Amino acid sequence: MSVLSRLKIAHKLPALVIGGVIAVGLGLGISGVMIGSSVITHAETEKLETLADGRAHEMKAYLEDLQTDLLLTADNPFTVEALKAFDTAWDTLGGSQDKLLQDAYIKKNPNELGSKHLLDAAPGGTKYDNVHLQYHGIFREQLNQRGYYDIFLFDDQGDLVYTVFKELDYATNFKTGGGQWADTDLGNAFRAGIALDKGESYFLDFEPYKPSNDAPASFISTPIFDGKTRIGVLVFQMPIDRINAIMGAKVGLGETGETLVVGADHLMRNDSTFSEDNDILQTTFKAQEVDAVINGNAMHGEFTEYRNASMLFAAAPMEFEGTTWAVLAVQEKSEALASVDTMRWTMLAIGSFLLLITAAIGWFFSRTITRPMSNITETMRALADNDLDVTVDGIDRSDELGSMARAVEVFRENAVKVAELGVEEAARQKALAERQEMMEELQQSFGIVVGAAAAGDFSQRVSEDIADDEMVKLSRSVNSLIDTVDRGIKETGEVLAALANTDLTKRMEGNYEGAFLQLKNDTNRVADRLTDVVGQLRTTSTALKSATSEILAGANDLSERTTRQAATIEETSAAMEQLADTVLENAKEAESASDIADKVRATAEEGGDVMRQANEAMERITESSNKISNIIGMIDDIAFQTNLLALNASVEAARAGEAGKGFAVVAVEVRRLAQSAATASSDVKVLIEQSVNEVDGGTKLVSQASDNLGVMLDAARTNNELMVSIADKSKSQASAIEQINTAVREMDETTQHNAALVEETNAAIEQTEGQAAELDRIVDVFVTHDGGQRRLPVGANNQVPNELPPENGIKAIQAKAQKVAKSYISQGNAAVDMDAEWQQF
Repeated sequence: MSVLSRLKIAHKLPALVIGGVIAVGLGLGISGVMIGSSVITHAETEKLETLADGRAHEMKAYLEDLQTDLLLTADNPFTVEALKAFDTAWDTLGGSQDKLLQDAYIKKNPNELGSKHLLDAAPGGTKYDNVHLQYHGIFREQLNQRGYYDIFLFDDQGDLVYTVFKELDYATNFKTGGGQWADTDLGNAFRAGIALDKGESYFLDFEPYKPSNDAPASFISTPIFDGKTRIGVLVFQMPIDRINAIMGAKVGLGETGETLVVGADHLMRNDSTFSEDNDILQTTFKAQEVDAVINGNAMHGEFTEYRNASMLFAAAPMEFEGTTWAVLAVQEKSEALASVDTMRWTMLAIGSFLLLITAAIGWFFSRTITRPMSNITETMRALADNDLDVTVDGIDRSDELGSMARAVEVFRENAVKVAELGVEEAARQKALAERQEMMEELQQSFGIVVGAAAAGDFSQRVSEDIADDEMVKLSRSVNSLIDTVDRGIKETGEVLAALANTDLTKRMEGNYEGAFLQLKNDTNRVADRLTDVVGQLRTTSTALKSATSEILAGANDLSERTTRQAATIEETSAAMEQLADTVLENAKEAESASDIADKVRATAEEGGDVMRQANEAMERITESSNKISNIIGMIDDIAFQTNLLALNASVEAARAGEAGKGFAVVAVEVRRLAQSAATASSDVKVLIEQSVNEVDGGTKLVSQASDNLGVMLDAARTNNELMVSIADKSKSQASAIEQINTAVREMDETTQHNAALVEETNAAIEQTEGQAAELDRIVDVFVTHDGGQRRLPVGANNQVPNELPPENGIKAIQAKAQKVAKSYISQGNAAVDMDAEWQQF
């Protein structure tokens, strides 16, 4: 015999009711805790992912700003002139520049270590000191405002001719095989920078830097050009404090969370707020997930290799100039999931309280059935033992137990009557014996049925094949009671089993009274309430999914239009900047042309005087030429006479023989010189005569030029006035275009920021949509009367927002730019016409 068969129904029924309630409560509680824990864990992970991705974007934006500042500084004429001045002053120092400059700016610097940059110039009065005094204050101000660790200027030979902070590397050489610091990362930055083209940069990750006592240092370099000539390299040393400030933000990370930057070597690139020591290049992350992030994959999960605690983390890659860092957001699991523990204990407390109340109600309800049944059983056992003085309880009940008790009372009364008849009813002994046998059979049947019912078997029935109508009624009452209890327990079990199998459509349908009616109503009310909750969850999930789908579609459309708008604004900004530069250049050229025209006018006035003086000089030249002709005539005569004398001397020398050979040679040379002088005199005479003719023509041309200069002078005055007017208008145009350019640039920045926000919103909405789908999947395991079908989204709207009207937004700015360009072109054409008119003179 099994354990269940030995238990009484008085114990089985309360145990069944209480066990069913506990099973349903535990199932719902555990599933609720698991779902809530999963949702909270997912939400915390998404929060960390958002923080990691945001910090990565913020870090990259800062590095790109730093890169832009580097390129702008290198392209600034001030920097070009500063490097040229330092390079020239460097050469004036002769040899041993490192010893001279380190002695003047480090050893003899009156400022404390770490404040050497406060010295504007050494007191030596050298050319280098004067250049340092001129440029150092501006570079120092840039360093203070931007937060850089240091700024370096190299010439094209690798000499560090200037640095804001003067350390041991100052004034040394960094080319290959140069000074003692040439093999450091600063040397690598110089050598990489000197090989780049204009507008390019080279970035070096953090490494220990020996001149700074092995402190972590990161560099970024770019070449400096003077026109098309590469004259040196500009290097910025990365500001560690700014990186710590970006990563040190604690919003959304609680008391134990922080954000970190980790390199491919698993070493940190920022200081942790939970450590007093320097963590940069000191603290190691051994998590394998860092390698996956360095390879470009976002990760999240849990690890215990940091701060000796179980941490939730999310990591996003951040790539800059070929270097990839892992940006991590971490938080202790105990703090991140504290709400899970709170929810667990709250649900445990509420569930325990409800279980106690429900168990008490179930136990009380079951006792209203089992106690009367036990009493009736005891009464029937006493009657079977011929105890006719026993009192039958429950006669006044209106349910099946009351009918059963009344039947037992009738049985007791009949037994009493039979006992009272005694011997006096001898004639009826046979009938009484038969009735006694019938009663024994009925009692035995009652015992079997009641015993089976007490053992939980409600399939047995009392035989109704009895001649006594009263006993038939009694049998029927007992069978009705068994049927009612069997049907009630069976339907209750079916409903509870369906609830356990997530089927919320099952209900108790039978007709009951009293406690069974209360059981039916309570059981159905539990199922109805659970159906309502699941239905509301399904409706909420469907509405949430529909809403997120609509928001996602709108956000995607907004993102696409914002991206197009940002590109258009960027192109417009570039065009406006080019137009502004052109107008400014035109204004400068117009002003320069005005100055030149004024100079031309003055020169033309002076030219008139010069022409008059030239005419007078021509007349004097004519007179001088005539005098020269007379003198040349005299020279011809002298040459002729000299030639005759030389000839006579040659004859006399020939006559003298050997003694006159030397004199003959001299005579020949004198004759040759006389002939040459005569020839030259003839040539000069011809040239003088030609010069006189040319001077006459020149006098006429100078006179004509003097008249033309007068006309040119009048035109130059008119042109000067027009050029002054053009310069003034060009300056006004340049000012207006600069204002428009500033507005477009600000709009471009705002649009770029909006585009970034839209992309972040899209990512959040996609995650929300995934959560809604997961909620649908969880709720769909329940079967309800509507078949578990999801409802269509309510209020879906696929309409595309209208574009900006033509008279607003970017098109209006384009129209204004076109109008300004047309005005500039028309005025430029007027300037070209005046230039052509000037060329005619």
